[in-house]
Amino acid sequence: MVKELAAAGIAALLALKINRAMVNRFGEGAVKFLIPIGEEGLKTGLALLFGLSVPVVHLSFGLYEAGYDLLANPGSGSTKRWTAALLAITGHGLFGWVTWQLIRLKGSIILAAVSASAVHVVWNIIVLIIKR
Repeated sequence: MVKELAAAGIAALLALKINRAMVNRFGEGAVKFLIPIGEEGLKTGLALLFGLSVPVVHLSFGLYEAGYDLLANPGSGSTKRWTAALLAITGHGLFGWVTWQLIRLKGSIILAAVSASAVHVVWNIIVLIIKR
């Protein structure tokens, strides 16, 4: 589990830098479409590169994102921060499960990553709609 946490931490740090650049350049469209692709590629790629559990790396990434959500915007209120944190854990756990199931059932890393990215895109769109 320590290795999965380390890989997820690397993915989270890289995602933080990449996501900020994408949002600065493309705005909310990046959150909807580009960030999911990058995050799913980072999490799955690092898990497979190091021979780690794909679902655990994804879930661990969700824990890092949850920590960020709890600490990053103290002015937004604790209910919003805790909701965002729980959604991060739930969402990334789901994306990891989808990825792992498709790798296991279909044997295709590409299909798994693309499918998880699609689920992540839909998730982000729904979250953004609810947030408004």
